[in-house]
Amino acid sequence: MRFRTIFLVVLLALVAIFAAVNWTAFIAPTTLSLIYTDFQAPLGVVMLGVIVVLTAFFLLYILALQTSVLLESRRLTKQLQTQRDLADQAEQSRFTDLRGYLKSEMEQLNRRQVEQQTLIAQRLDALQKDISLRVEQTENAVAAQVGELDDRLQRRDTEGVIRPL
Repeated sequence: MRFRTIFLVVLLALVAIFAAVNWTAFIAPTTLSLIYTDFQAPLGVVMLGVIVVLTAFFLLYILALQTSVLLESRRLTKQLQTQRDLADQAEQSRFTDLRGYLKSEMEQLNRRQVEQQTLIAQRLDALQKDISLRVEQTENAVAAQVGELDDRLQRRDTEGVIRPL
């Protein structure tokens, strides 16, 4: 319990003890004035009645205040849950967008990689053709030189002069 609650309970207990100890004085009749009239009543009992009525009033006030606080708390909790749900949906949407973005980027990278592989394959084919052409040209050049040397050797043999190589 809070300090104020404990203090009020102790104070009410002290008033009750005080009234019990002085009960004879509390019930002694006395003349009381209500400005426009006078009447006979025990002052202590009237004052205890006032305290009981005020205590009941404040208890009802506290009950009403506590009820309104609980209702407000419930309303705010519902609003907070709604906001949390909206935030979760927004976060999920962002994750979905991020997943889509990453997927498109990966597809684009794959396309670039395929394009680069295709370009490399085309370059390799071109180099292979160039090398084949050069090998063929070299073969032709060597064959031509061998043929030329063979012709020279045959001409020399036909001339009858054999010379050592």
